[in-house]
Amino acid sequence: MHGIIHLELQKFVTERYGDKAYRQLLEKAGLGQEIFTPLQSYPDEWMLKLVGVAVELTQVPEAQLLEAFGEYLVNTYLSLYGNLLKREWRTLDVIEHTEETIHRVVRMRQPGAQPPLLRAERTSPNEVVLFYDSPRRLCAVARGIGRGVANHFQEPIVIEERRCMHRGDPGCVIAYKLKP
Repeated sequence: MHGIIHLELQKFVTERYGDKAYRQLLEKAGLGQEIFTPLQSYPDEWMLKLVGVAVELTQVPEAQLLEAFGEYLVNTYLSLYGNLLKREWRTLDVIEHTEETIHRVVRMRQPGAQPPLLRAERTSPNEVVLFYDSPRRLCAVARGIGRGVANHFQEPIVIEERRCMHRGDPGCVIAYKLKP
């Protein structure tokens, strides 16, 4: 997993729970004094360990914690990749076009980067259905990113996960619908 995700997790935990909590998280995950850098990739297992320990330490359910983290990621992602978005785009447009804009550039700029594969379908002017596929099974982060994008554009949104790998489905199907 890309180092920027690890750095953002560090910021997320530190802002919400403090420096001591982050150091404790690293220690309990068996990563000791690991220092993450933005241009390096790290084993997926490390992130999964960190998330597992964070759930244990905070007593916050995993899906809820990952959604909050996804929402938190949006400001950084917009600062890094916002120039790829068309000015007229709003929440659903960003979600609909993430794969061919942001993920395409991430894969080109960072060899070895493996963002989730996304396929989006605009089912109506007020709804996008996202087909999420990743062996990391971090669909909760995708839901949180959708919520964060909606917050950025100040658009109320309803998110419904119609299928989920965590329930035995082969992939996740997430519907993002603007509230009237």
